[in-house]
Amino acid sequence: MTRNDDELLELLGRALREADPVPEHVVEAARAASTWRTIDQELAELVFDSATELIGVRSEDTARQLTFRAPGVEIEVMMVDDSSRRIIGQLVPPQTATVRLAGGDREMEQESDGLGRFTFDGVPPGPVRLSVVIDAERVVTTEWVLL
Repeated sequence: MTRNDDELLELLGRALREADPVPEHVVEAARAASTWRTIDQELAELVFDSATELIGVRSEDTARQLTFRAPGVEIEVMMVDDSSRRIIGQLVPPQTATVRLAGGDREMEQESDGLGRFTFDGVPPGPVRLSVVIDAERVVTTEWVLL
């Protein structure tokens, strides 16, 4: 497509949005339907967060630790360096799997080693979520957590 084609499509799109906008109930239904796209994924529950433990006792340089649990697997995560935004983690029981970290507008992916260990550097500040692809039929996803 040429630049003129792109401009024409943009002009046509604006005209259609103004002349015949999508009804709000259709937009809401589309948003609701998008939540079903991950229905086959298991949700790993947050069972431990060191940020909520021993408040007033922890020093400021203690790494934050999180543990998520789903049937047959735990995902242990630690933020080890706030300045470089480095996360290390381990799958229990140890296993190789694809681990994806979603946060901000980025998604990063690592393969865990034979001991289930994985690392992410340069994690964007804000809410993040991990997804572990254990095999072709099983994906375990954590809750969103603020790091």
